[in-house]
Parts: sequence; structure tokens; C-alpha cells
Amino acid sequence: MLTPIDIETVEFKKVALGYAPEGVDEFLNNVIIEFERLYKDNSSLKEQIKQLEESIEYYKGLEESIKSSIVLAEKTAAEAKKNASEQADAIIKKAQLKADEILMDIKGEKYQLESAVMELKSRYTILSSGIKGLINTELDYLEKSEALLNESVPDTGVKKAEAAKRTGNNK
Repeated sequence: MLTPIDIETVEFKKVALGYAPEGVDEFLNNVIIEFERLYKDNSSLKEQIKQLEESIEYYKGLEESIKSSIVLAEKTAAEAKKNASEQADAIIKKAQLKADEILMDIKGEKYQLESAVMELKSRYTILSSGIKGLINTELDYLEKSEALLNESVPDTGVKKAEAAKRTGNNK
């Protein structure tokens, strides 16, 4: 690449009928000044490009890091959601088992109560039948005893008075 020093140190052969050396020197001085400015600008721009490329690389690395973080956050969120769902399912299953257990206990108690009620009804039926039978037997006995008493006592006025008392006729 051509540098400002190369332009400044260049020497041309002098020939007849050539350009005026003062004009060429003045033009070359202007070219050198402009070229120097452009050369410095070019160097400055190259340095800026280098810095920008480094910044781009930094931001690309940062972008990759952010992408990784986002992917990790998404995975973590998905795992947390899955774990929460599994825990909820486990809690529901545990509650269902507990409810089933309570229901079984209640059914067992209900069966025991129904059995006790049936046993009490059975005992009531047996006892009431026994008492009714005993009462009927005693009534039969009383009726037979009364009949025997009435047959063995002679027919007197006492018998008629007792009969009237029983019927409610006092004549």
C-alpha cells in the first residue's frame, strides 16, 4: 500500500517539455496532505472496525449465554411444572386413598350397627314372642283356674253377686 512518505519522497525525472515543477510539487503537497488525512482516517476506521468486531464477538458470546440461560430457564420451568403436577397427583392419590380408607371404616361401622340392629330386632322378636306366650299361658291358666273355682263352689247368692259386680249390674 502506498503511504504518505512514499508520495513525499518520490522523485520524477526532469525532461524537457514536461510539467512545471512548482505546479507538480504544489499538487503533490496537496495530495500528500489529503492522502495523509485519508491514511489516518483509514487507520482510525480500521481500529474502530477492529473494536466493533471485538464488541460483536463479545455480544455474540453474551447472546449465546443469554440463549443458554433462556433454554435452562425453560427446562427448569418445565421440570418445576412437571414436579408440581406429579406432587399434585401424589397428593390427590393420597387423599383418594385416605377417603377410601375412611369410607371403608364407615361402611364397617355401618355394617356393625346394622348387625347390632338386626340382632336387637331378633332378640326383641324372640323376647316379645316369649312374653306373649308366657302371658297367654298365664291367661289360660287363670281362665282354667277360675272355671275350676266356679265349678267347685255351690251356686249361692254370692256367686250371683260376684257376677253382677263383674258386669257392673248391682241389682
